[in-house]
Amino acid sequence: MARGKFLRLFIGNMASGKTRHLLTEIDTLRRYGNKRIAVFKPRTDTRSGASCIKSRKGDEDAAEDISATSPSEMFAILRAKEAAAGCRYEVIAFDEVQFFPRDSGFFQIVKHLLDHGYDVLASGLAFDFRGEPFGSTPDLTVLAEDRCMWLTAYCTKCGARAPFPQRIIDGEPAPYDSPQILVGGDETYEPRCEEHFVLPGRPLTGH
Repeated sequence: MARGKFLRLFIGNMASGKTRHLLTEIDTLRRYGNKRIAVFKPRTDTRSGASCIKSRKGDEDAAEDISATSPSEMFAILRAKEAAAGCRYEVIAFDEVQFFPRDSGFFQIVKHLLDHGYDVLASGLAFDFRGEPFGSTPDLTVLAEDRCMWLTAYCTKCGARAPFPQRIIDGEPAPYDSPQILVGGDETYEPRCEEHFVLPGRPLTGH
């Protein structure tokens, strides 16, 4: 069986257009490439509602919700969809891949899909609210190689390039020891540059 042609990864901060680019790629491949595409997202992501991925501009697509900690359940869903369609799907898309923990096996799932002839699209945050690598997103850059598209967000304070998601709770920056995952929108997060990113209680690095 031919190996998948690529993993295309859209990576960046919040408000950088990751999901919009993913949706555009899905639409282009369906409309002009006549590709059959199965779309998945972690059940952890509740902002777009159930069984849906949605960009900030309002573009959306149907998606299958799967467990963030047991993403291998997507294989049974994919087999059922292929059986119902009477044909093989060609492209598998994932949104919000940062919610799949590194120990969930998601990296191996994506590699398995590529090894078995599927092309893969994915989007995810690069950093969590602590400014540290988030979930499975950084690992996928290894598989994406030159098809990793870094997208730019802009700081709400100064307009500079903003790689970090600033978590705000009750009007104040969330401390370092807060839970890593807290699903929220613009009322909870805003993009910040290095200068304006604030993280109370961040451990000293010794530098």
